[in-house]
Amino acid sequence: MWRENVKTIRNELMDSFRDVEEDKLNEKPASGGWSIAQVVLHLAGAETRFMELALHSATEHMGEGGKVDLTVFDDPAHKMIAPIDPPDQHKTCDELLASLHTSRRLTERLETSYTPEELEKKTMDHHRFGIMPIEQVFELLGRHENRHIRQINRIKEHITRT
Repeated sequence: MWRENVKTIRNELMDSFRDVEEDKLNEKPASGGWSIAQVVLHLAGAETRFMELALHSATEHMGEGGKVDLTVFDDPAHKMIAPIDPPDQHKTCDELLASLHTSRRLTERLETSYTPEELEKKTMDHHRFGIMPIEQVFELLGRHENRHIRQINRIKEHITRT
């Protein structure tokens, strides 16, 4: 299910900022926080880290691990601190889309290299969630992007008021 969901969610993510003017993409809300460009760069970077870890772990023998609860991403009131801040560089929409396409190649590589059944039997050690089945990285990716789509929509509300 999540393997397909991440494709739909990625399209929603790209649609969420595609029509935003370039200067607004790079504008931070007056209340503070990241710009839309920074959120998108954060997502591309996170996808790259998630998938590199998953691809590496798929070739290793890791310990047993059951599914982890990823619903924390669904609660906007639950504040999460990113382990790496995204760069604060001016980006065009095309540059942001290119970043997302580059990171997505790793996801596609994982998806085409292993069946869901194979990845259910293999585990990875995520820095926040611990030992989890590699197959669950698709859910992690999807929930993470959904969380940030909501953030982008809130940022758009704030920057269009100014």
